[in-house]
Amino acid sequence: MAQMNKHLKRFLIALAVILVLASIGIGVAFGVMNNLKFMSHTKAKLSRIASDYPSCSVNFIAHRGLSEEEYQNTEAAFLLAAEDETVWGIETDVWATSDGGFVCMHDRNALDGISNVRNVTLEQALSTPLRHNKSKYAPSFDRYLEICKSGGKTAVIEIKDGDMTEADLDLIMQKVEASGVEFRYISFHMDKLSYIRGKLPDAKLQYLVVTTYIGSKNLNKAISLRLDLSCMYQLLTKKAVKKFHSAGLEVGVWTVNSPRDAMCCAVEFGVDYITTDIRMAREIQTYISGVKK
Repeated sequence: MAQMNKHLKRFLIALAVILVLASIGIGVAFGVMNNLKFMSHTKAKLSRIASDYPSCSVNFIAHRGLSEEEYQNTEAAFLLAAEDETVWGIETDVWATSDGGFVCMHDRNALDGISNVRNVTLEQALSTPLRHNKSKYAPSFDRYLEICKSGGKTAVIEIKDGDMTEADLDLIMQKVEASGVEFRYISFHMDKLSYIRGKLPDAKLQYLVVTTYIGSKNLNKAISLRLDLSCMYQLLTKKAVKKFHSAGLEVGVWTVNSPRDAMCCAVEFGVDYITTDIRMAREIQTYISGVKK
């Protein structure tokens, strides 16, 4: 019996590995297909797309601030994005500290020597350098909101922590309301967005997904909760865009750092938002000038 259980355990582990690798392979295949589709466009087709681009109504979101020029989720990156007139919104990731504070950084273990920011106070979090860039520090959520407000930018707030409590979410919503800033809450966690929807029935919320090729159940639930969609751009389908637009909802893509791909997403897919690390509006204009020569 013990030997049989051992073989069964090995089989289940092997099966799980195969399923994970298959999922990755499918994702990569679809990503390659989309990239090849954009790359295979002729100059004449790109020229037509470039001519249509000015009629597109698309908003650019600075991914973790202007993170190509300053380290991600830092005050400097947020300030650069706030100063750029072509940036519509500034995205950040929010994490709770042990004393009810909130800090902006990518992961719970982004601080040097600290495995989980929830184990330290806000003061400790703000005074500890970042793990991958020890000359930089994470800013407070309050400071991020100040920068968005003073720069006239929409605060695009990602609830990344799946363990964030309803009390945490209540505090975040209170801070955002008190700041008077325009905002969007975004998350991969449907339950967090569902809770926020219950508190803010008219708020604009975005459901983050890696792909729209697989699994319509969650997409249908997102529509029922009136959540906009934000998808990894290589794996977005026109069918999904049509589905959300038909429901009166909006669609975004992340993280697009190619002006050609951004232009194609705007014109061919009709997306409403493009999240990017770069000054995309400027890069697209430079790209269009080259295509039209």
